[in-house]
Amino acid sequence: MEIVDTVYLVAYLNPDDPRHEKALELINNLGMKRRISQAALIELDLLMKSRGFSPDERKRVWSIMEQIIPTDSIEVLVPLDFFIATSLYEEKGLDYFDALVAAQCIVRDAFPVTTDADILGTVKEYKAFKFQGKEVS
Repeated sequence: MEIVDTVYLVAYLNPDDPRHEKALELINNLGMKRRISQAALIELDLLMKSRGFSPDERKRVWSIMEQIIPTDSIEVLVPLDFFIATSLYEEKGLDYFDALVAAQCIVRDAFPVTTDADILGTVKEYKAFKFQGKEVS
């Protein structure tokens, strides 16, 4: 499974973003093997709010998202994700949302679809560690 991060939601909404075409392909091909992280949706809303989007502008974006992202293509956060994310935040220095997306990928043995080197590196490191047959605490 692939879990899509916030960067591609932002790129989807911005035709001038260099990742826009890739975002269109990703979002238009969601399903059981490719899902949007619930953390990415929450982060997107906080980004819009912090960048001064009005409530009406945010509603327009969410109206679009409602039409293009099927509910069953959202990877929901579960308590184990928060447990792992807390460790990643503290031990690896990932920011809050990056830690959540990385945790979802670790818990589900999924691939992160992101440009974020911290998420990619953390998931890769965990998979290499797991591959060596070591226990993770």
